[in-house]
Amino acid sequence: MRSPLTPARLPLPDCARCGHVSRLVGQDKVAELLREYAAEWQRLLIDPELGERSVGVPAWSPLEHGCHVRDMCLLFHVRLDAMLGTASEQSSASSALNAPDAARRYRDEAPRQVAEELGRAAEALARRLAALTAEQWDRDDPRLADPRLTVDFFTRHLLHDIAHDLAEVLRGPERQQRTQNEQ
Repeated sequence: MRSPLTPARLPLPDCARCGHVSRLVGQDKVAELLREYAAEWQRLLIDPELGERSVGVPAWSPLEHGCHVRDMCLLFHVRLDAMLGTASEQSSASSALNAPDAARRYRDEAPRQVAEELGRAAEALARRLAALTAEQWDRDDPRLADPRLTVDFFTRHLLHDIAHDLAEVLRGPERQQRTQNEQ
């Protein structure tokens, strides 16, 4: 529970690279936005032109980025459980994702299967986020020293990560190379 002596929110900065502006996303719109991002990811993953091109850092293919987004959605249940003091079906299913070589296997996964799994993971998380109360949004992580690191903060951070990965894939390697050269 957040102390009344601490600031209300720890703001996330706007991201010039992907265009995500977390302060514009109301808590009542988080689930809808997560579903929109997931739908776009699903469209990308089933696109026959997906290809093996590497984008972003650490130079993952679009498939590997999609796997990462799926796993972020699954693992977020574990964070929510820790912060809310609950246990969910999704968090037990997420424990297998902690294997150290999970990311190295991403390139071997089937894009259509990843698209389906990402859709299910995002929908389960969206339903859970849509059901949060105002008090739950303000809960901090008892394992961390900063009480401003709330469910709201981590959810906005998750949405930014998903948007950022999507922007990198949509931008593609050519535009990304130009962007890196301009920095």
